[in-house]
Amino acid sequence: MARLVLILLIPLVCLAAIIYKLAKARRVVSADDMLISAYAPSLAVRCREDFDLLDARRTRIFPRLSARIMRTYPANVWYGLYANGAGNEACPPARMIVILAFTSGTLSWASDAVTGVVGLHHVNLRYDELEGTGTTVLPTAENDPWFNAHESEPWSRGSLAYRMIFLTKKNKLKIIVDYREPDMRARPGVPLAEDDSVPQDFVERAQASFRLIRGSGEAPLPGGSGTLPFSPPEVDAKLLADMTGMLLRKQSFFEYLSLFADDVREIISYFRR
Repeated sequence: MARLVLILLIPLVCLAAIIYKLAKARRVVSADDMLISAYAPSLAVRCREDFDLLDARRTRIFPRLSARIMRTYPANVWYGLYANGAGNEACPPARMIVILAFTSGTLSWASDAVTGVVGLHHVNLRYDELEGTGTTVLPTAENDPWFNAHESEPWSRGSLAYRMIFLTKKNKLKIIVDYREPDMRARPGVPLAEDDSVPQDFVERAQASFRLIRGSGEAPLPGGSGTLPFSPPEVDAKLLADMTGMLLRKQSFFEYLSLFADDVREIISYFRR
């Protein structure tokens, strides 16, 4: 009898593992030029109308882990690259990078603070009842996964970025919105610690460049077209991990139980899509 139960149990366990893996791959989808966190309650990042989605990808990174034994731990990241072309009278040329980073199990993202780079104008933000932070940073080859040293004008001067970070879903989802414009300071490329002459209207344009949209029963978000392709090798996964931040490990029994319930809800949500 026990042998029969074991024979029946093994395929069920394998099937559950496959379903869970498929569900995790579709945690984030792309639809209507938005990146959408697919599980209830669904959440999307909607960039300003003049921005076009150029590319959307997924990858696995290994952020630093605040633990004594393991120094890094895998996390899943989805990102979208946006641009508004040559800009217009109301807004100069600009680019946006939207990142949705999920962790699982007993882990959570440590904070919504900028990591791996010196920043200015650190302020608290609030979008659709979701609290976060905004910080001006200077992308360089040492801290930017998408840095290109051979840009054409006006991007050949380098860029300034306003990085907005939000935590949600019990700190298991980190949302990063990076708004960038060409560095038009008198001394482009100079570290912000030496030249902090960042125009206030740059910060205002960044804060108005997107919206966070929550799905609901009355107004559900679109379901997307399937799993996003993997990130190309030229996007440095280590720099992306540094940009995303550190993970924390939860140890309370009740937290373990709560996280297990979250995983079960994710699987149920996958079948409802």
